[in-house]
Amino acid sequence: MKRQDLRLLALFASLLGFCGTASAACTATIGGVMSLTGSLGVLGQQIAKGAQLAVADLDSAGGVNHCTAKLSLLDDQTSASVGVDAAKKLVDVEHVPAIIGALSSGVSAAILTSVATPSKVVLISPASTSPTFTDLAKAGKTAGYWFRTAPSDALQGVAMAKVALDAGLSKVAILYLNNAYGQGLSAEFANAFTKLGGTVTQNVVYNPSQPSYRSEVNKAMKPKADALFLIGYPGDGTTIAREWISAGGTRAFLLPDGLESQDFVNDVGSQYMKDVHGTAPGSVTTPSLETFKREYRQKFGELPTQAYIPNAYDGTVLIGLAMDYAGSADGTAIRDSLRKVTDPHGEKIYAGAAELKKAVSLIAQKKPIQYIGASGPLQFDKYGDIDAPMVVWSVDAMGKVKHTGMVTVEDIAKLRARLMH
Repeated sequence: MKRQDLRLLALFASLLGFCGTASAACTATIGGVMSLTGSLGVLGQQIAKGAQLAVADLDSAGGVNHCTAKLSLLDDQTSASVGVDAAKKLVDVEHVPAIIGALSSGVSAAILTSVATPSKVVLISPASTSPTFTDLAKAGKTAGYWFRTAPSDALQGVAMAKVALDAGLSKVAILYLNNAYGQGLSAEFANAFTKLGGTVTQNVVYNPSQPSYRSEVNKAMKPKADALFLIGYPGDGTTIAREWISAGGTRAFLLPDGLESQDFVNDVGSQYMKDVHGTAPGSVTTPSLETFKREYRQKFGELPTQAYIPNAYDGTVLIGLAMDYAGSADGTAIRDSLRKVTDPHGEKIYAGAAELKKAVSLIAQKKPIQYIGASGPLQFDKYGDIDAPMVVWSVDAMGKVKHTGMVTVEDIAKLRARLMH
């Protein structure tokens, strides 16, 4: 072989080596927009850990499309305008094809309509529960780019009505946050509660970030109710609960997922939280749930008693698997592939790096799989919604938030059927 040929061969080999290194060093970025500060920050910082654990598992399973999996997580400060700016940065600058988030329904709605749908980017929320999203999907305004791994408040409202009546609370005052979450949950609860025989004594809206809520509290207190259903987030919720208690309101509380927080209970004062009846999206017991709990403890320590951490894990895993199935970073292909990785006829795949590695192998053969998540089976309907049970929670004698029961999917379905007649 001539010396010139040898030099060309060496150059060719070095180029091959360079290309191989570049391929190994590529990055598949999943966007994230969550409330790390603001009124949902105390919950969001924990929920984000679910997404971080999912990316670690995807990476251990071989990455996404043979590239290193990365989560680019931005803080929306529980603000719709900040959330939209964060999503625009992820889409326009980092070119992400899918986003896990947001948490607040108001923030998710703004991102969905202003950024995700127009840009053909998938948005999977682990915590936005407003029925508004179902209505948007039915009206064709999401173009199928919307999914959520948490159930709609159309389910939570019914579950809370059952919990209240089972506790002997027949007269309930409602104070709700003036956003998509508060509006949707208050309406669903009021409808279910009254149709099942209860009375809503007042239904009072409040705006976020007020220095005082004395006027709203005074209005909600008359006539006297058996309990207060307070719909909101830690922060404003703490201020309202304190003012309600100081004004002499009943100390029986109905509290939703947004206030399932040990910090909230501590800030209000656990001595005032001895008669709490709470609901939050629960998890169907699956092998994935136990794996998730074990991995979470190994990486972050004790798993807090609050909703949506498993849901964030599942949503992020689904994005990674769908990107693998699509074989590209194209939002539309990922949207369509989400049905392939949650196919009830596919081979069952559970949480954890070992199972996800198995999934990657099946996906390479273009075989359908059914990812069964830490939060449940995750069967999306045509509007991107799922069914899930509702966990019942309370505050124990030691002032700790504890799960005390479950309202099953079947229970909720039966009650909803009753409400239709």
